[in-house]
Amino acid sequence: MIRVLTSACIVCAASELCKVFSVIELVPSAGGELLYPYIPLNHLPLHFCSIQLLIIFYTRFTKDEARREQLYAFLCPTSVLGGLMALFMPSIFSTTIPVEKAFTAPVSYQFFLYHTMMVALGLIILNSDEVKWNRKHMFSTVGIVLVMGFASLYVNSIMASPTYRDGKLISVDFWTNFFFTTMNPLGIRLTEKWQWCVYFFLIGFLASGLIIAFYEILIFRRQKKKN
Repeated sequence: MIRVLTSACIVCAASELCKVFSVIELVPSAGGELLYPYIPLNHLPLHFCSIQLLIIFYTRFTKDEARREQLYAFLCPTSVLGGLMALFMPSIFSTTIPVEKAFTAPVSYQFFLYHTMMVALGLIILNSDEVKWNRKHMFSTVGIVLVMGFASLYVNSIMASPTYRDGKLISVDFWTNFFFTTMNPLGIRLTEKWQWCVYFFLIGFLASGLIIAFYEILIFRRQKKKN
């Protein structure tokens, strides 16, 4: 698995370099005298799949074998499920480039190759003997995903541009949508707070359900092998 993780780290580094140098822009200063390099906020490595990059590197270089097993148990379901969802619902075409540039923009190849690598890594972990699948890992993974999703509310709000009039908030423009907690990927209009609350808890419920189902299949398979 160490060789697999090393290869994954190389893909991660190449992927991030490709993304940064594909999307970085030279933007004039307020006075127009200087040009500054700027990466649009939606490309910050705070999407769930981007955060996996840091976890992959940590898993590769940690010396703690027990911690590595925990990280394998986290990476496997989240890489497979997250990578497949990204491949089937590529947000890149709604946030970065138009569909007609899918075969000419380097960032589109980066997006698909990176998420394909994630799926492959998860499947390799699944078919290895590195993890003793149990419900402790399952609840740990669900908890981490839910905490990350809740934290994205803070991050998306920090990155937003609110407009105030007479001390009252009258509008806001969001530049990020980490974990899809700001805007839903289907473009459904949410006009009431209770509708957004339903949506927020629904995506948490669906994410938890998918992870639990994934783990239960692996736990059942492990118990069957024992018998």
